[in-house]
Amino acid sequence: MVVPEVLAPAGNFETAMTAFRYGADAIYCGLPIFSLRTRENAFSEADIEKVVDFARKNGKKVYVTINIFPHEALLPRVERHLKFLAKVMPDGVIFSDFGVLAMLKKFAPEVPRHLSVQTSTVNSEAVKMWQNLGVERIILAREMSIAEVAKLKQLAPEMEFEIFVHGSVCMAYSGRCLLSNFSSGRGANFGNCNHACRWNFEVKNYHVPEIEAVREHEKSCRLSSPKFPGGIGVEENVHGTHFMNSRDLCLIEHVAEIVEAGVCSLKIEGRNKTAYYCATIVRAYRQAVDNWVAGRDFDRKLWDEVRATANRGFFTGFLHGKPLPGDVQYSENRTVGEKKFVGIVKKWESGRIEIEVKNQIATGDRIEVLMPKMEDDFVFEASEMKFGDVAVEVFHGGNDREVASLRCEREVETGVFLRVKT
Repeated sequence: MVVPEVLAPAGNFETAMTAFRYGADAIYCGLPIFSLRTRENAFSEADIEKVVDFARKNGKKVYVTINIFPHEALLPRVERHLKFLAKVMPDGVIFSDFGVLAMLKKFAPEVPRHLSVQTSTVNSEAVKMWQNLGVERIILAREMSIAEVAKLKQLAPEMEFEIFVHGSVCMAYSGRCLLSNFSSGRGANFGNCNHACRWNFEVKNYHVPEIEAVREHEKSCRLSSPKFPGGIGVEENVHGTHFMNSRDLCLIEHVAEIVEAGVCSLKIEGRNKTAYYCATIVRAYRQAVDNWVAGRDFDRKLWDEVRATANRGFFTGFLHGKPLPGDVQYSENRTVGEKKFVGIVKKWESGRIEIEVKNQIATGDRIEVLMPKMEDDFVFEASEMKFGDVAVEVFHGGNDREVASLRCEREVETGVFLRVKT
């Protein structure tokens, strides 16, 4: 079987370099104007050129996204960008739109074509059609079970298949949503989603006599199944109700099953996420894949890693069929993490480290050092803390007026992340 790549999101050049450092085989990135992620996406064409050059020299890969459905006014800019990519030659362009495909063939014919999840490809006839159009890889719809993925691989063995294995899940079919457009004028399919499915919705109960009979009829016709007996009700508590608020996807315990189905790329969602988030999740999936290659059983310590980052609770999506009760986080839209990112190492010298402080650190805190390889991690106690030459008991995030340093006898790599348990 082919060892699958660990594919990481990169919203800026720093995150791309972090992903590679912490074990990613490939990253995906794109200009904000052509991407379905714009809020924290800061890539430029110069950044793309730099990251492709780095990847080519270091045995890594870079996929560039043009996965919006561009309106007519945007086509001249798409053309210019494709001509740029034809010179830079990334390892693939991720697209959704038939028009962009035609332009790819015309202006960047040598760049491999990867089909976005936005097309919701779920069957062999669609796969064959895209294959005939020159597509080399398909990012399959999130709504497919692993059994369906394995069947598609049997029917189209030459096609590469990529699936999402971790990250936020949208309530819309493979992310094709209009809620944001109608609620705030921000287009989800232009990368500016307001995440309306995460909102707290107030449920008003109007007792209008004329519609009570209709209500009773609706109750009797309510959708029902063995998994959802009596249908899906909307209940409001002190937090409100979040009836479209999915838990986050996490398939880290199912890497072997995914590989056996013929998947070539394990894709992590999150181009709006931080470099720390990317490092933590990429490293965990890198370890899971390496364990599979070595024939080792799943290491349950990897759950500690994925839970260390902010999340809405985890579920396995459609991996084994339709989602179950409990896979929606009805009570609130709050992300939690079992560990807190507190800083980045800037320098180590003579038993002290200088750090860029991101969150509060207090004397006595047990600080975990997040090295690129998990076996190199270690813990030390915060002590002899100083801002410049002034001794302090607490560092606060955002205070960069003086150099923050503390005692650490063991040498630490520049650029690694520090965290503490919450």
